[in-house]
Amino acid sequence: MRKPFLLSLLSALLLLASCAAVQQQEKPEPLSLLHIEGVVQSVSGKEAVLELRMPEVKKIPDSPINDIARQVLQKSILLEGMKTEVNRNPVLIREIRGSIARVEFDKPATFTPGTVLKLDVPKKTIAVVDFEVIKGKQKEAGRVTLEGLTTALIDSGQFNVVERTKLKSIMSELELSRSGLTRETAEQTLGKLLFADLILTGTLAEMRGEWDINLRLLNTRTGQAVSAIALKTTLFKASEIRDSGQLQEDFEAFHVDPSWPLMRVGRTAYFNSTQDSATGAEGSKKSLRIDFNLIDGQMPRMARIENRKKRDLSLYDGIEFYAKGTDRFHGYAVIFTSQPDDPNKIDAWTGFFQIPGDWGKVRVPFDKMTVGRQWIREGSSFYGAKPGDQVMRLDRVEFFQIGIDQKMNGGDVLGTIWVDKIRFYND
Repeated sequence: MRKPFLLSLLSALLLLASCAAVQQQEKPEPLSLLHIEGVVQSVSGKEAVLELRMPEVKKIPDSPINDIARQVLQKSILLEGMKTEVNRNPVLIREIRGSIARVEFDKPATFTPGTVLKLDVPKKTIAVVDFEVIKGKQKEAGRVTLEGLTTALIDSGQFNVVERTKLKSIMSELELSRSGLTRETAEQTLGKLLFADLILTGTLAEMRGEWDINLRLLNTRTGQAVSAIALKTTLFKASEIRDSGQLQEDFEAFHVDPSWPLMRVGRTAYFNSTQDSATGAEGSKKSLRIDFNLIDGQMPRMARIENRKKRDLSLYDGIEFYAKGTDRFHGYAVIFTSQPDDPNKIDAWTGFFQIPGDWGKVRVPFDKMTVGRQWIREGSSFYGAKPGDQVMRLDRVEFFQIGIDQKMNGGDVLGTIWVDKIRFYND
């Protein structure tokens, strides 16, 4: 999605007629809108009224997320209350109504009506609040849209985007202040949002594959909505959706989620994964259980559980879970990441741990995982995949596993392990 958005800026803002002749393999340099023109309509003391010549950023067909970014850029080129420069003279944007702006200079303005001025376009800081899915089965659509939009806004060259972790903490403080659980007032908490010029928030609603997107762009200086953005679109293909939400899997439901395929593999040498309704971590009632008899030299060599949901784990530092075993086995956790240009090129990243004899918490940091050499030699072909380029792309996790390996445990291995309360964490 980055390239189409940059190309649209290239053609719309700088009007380079030669763009059509550029070969597809050439990548344009990132461009920013540095200034726009304003024609003086009237002058009174330090104030001047200007008619702005707003550029029209070209719409990209069939690219709704980039279209949202286009509208955000178009509707926030200049903001009321923002300081900038006109012909290198400091000014304050007092008011904007459509293409008419009232600006205030530090000194009495000497421009005559009809004069064409250059207004610098400051780079703005925008905070994108998690979009709420108020209707629809694909609850992760809000996060997927947010992540794609964040990328498009950064690539436009016009915005700094506030880190979501910083924004979440402030929004949590705001909720507490509104409930009266903190001494700080809601107004004081909102004041912290002045590190951003703009806040983008809104809702998504899905019906029969089509999404109603209603967003609001707020100016933090005035507290007023700069604009509303409304789209009705297919948004994205189902295959593009990756869940970036938190995982809180305790297996307490009557049925195990279908993204956890329970299976039995092998006969004499085998493993069997099931839901255990008699034991769980921290006093819970259920967990996933793996019974196994792994025999040296025979298949299968590993006993495991796995989750096959496509995920974006770039917001997290690792995976955490509780485990126990009938012996102190050596276990592993592995995530499988793919390449953007070919999802069938996959790398396996593995972290190791010891399974305690009673329930204990295990943490496997992503940055401590190592690329699987056995996967490169033979494991990828077993899954019908090809080895990747050994780059960990946490935003492209195809699936992950937790289990034990026969070789790591020194020969024949017979027993049971339990896994419960699986989650992703960030420190």
